[in-house]
Amino acid sequence: MEPWQKPETITLWVIITVLFLVLLLTFIAVLVRLIFKKIIRTKIAEAEAETKYQEDLLKTSITVQENERKRIASDIHDALIGKLIAIKIHQENNSDITKYSDLIDTSIELARNISHDLSPPILEYTSLVDLVKEMIDPLKLKTAVQFNIDQRVQYEYTTDFKIQVIRILQELFNNIIKHAKASQVIICLRETKKQLFIKIADNGEGFSTGENAKGLGLKNIKSRVQYLKGAYKVKSKPLKGTVSLLIFKEVAI
Repeated sequence: MEPWQKPETITLWVIITVLFLVLLLTFIAVLVRLIFKKIIRTKIAEAEAETKYQEDLLKTSITVQENERKRIASDIHDALIGKLIAIKIHQENNSDITKYSDLIDTSIELARNISHDLSPPILEYTSLVDLVKEMIDPLKLKTAVQFNIDQRVQYEYTTDFKIQVIRILQELFNNIIKHAKASQVIICLRETKKQLFIKIADNGEGFSTGENAKGLGLKNIKSRVQYLKGAYKVKSKPLKGTVSLLIFKEVAI
């Protein structure tokens, strides 16, 4: 009988094989457990990050609303009420009120502008394109504006959708007026069967998206875009201008 055929040798090899299999299975079990724990930690970290992001967006939304209320209150108190008080004083002093028709006209215009900021008139019956055209007018006073329209279909948007898009564009236009110092702005609006696409490009000073991505204005835009289940991207570099892209796929009522 060969040595390897002896029962003792066979038993030894069986024991070694079993031990090897036990060690291999133990190693695999430990490895799987470690991988599983890592996946769980990653999922928890992602969930915490998403929760933190949602909290930041909510906080930004509340902050923006409060700032807007303060601005409107300031407009009413400092501009409108001041002029109305001046008219009242002149009236009490028996002054000829007809001399202050310009002051009355200015007060009416202020009231109209404040009302328009709160809710654009006949918003429900005005197309999104016409609303954007109206918003561009103040921008034209500061820079050259080119508005390109590509309507392959024409959606009927909900009033809430139009309000949110207008607020987003107001934020972008205000940034261009206040910070970009651009000489040219190109606005593209495209409606297709699949989506609404808006692109706003300026040749202004630009900014570093890494440093300014946490600004209140950008957070406000992201909050509204997320509310509309859309996508928002911004490309910008110092002295290279800025390009903002808005894409909305769930747009029709």
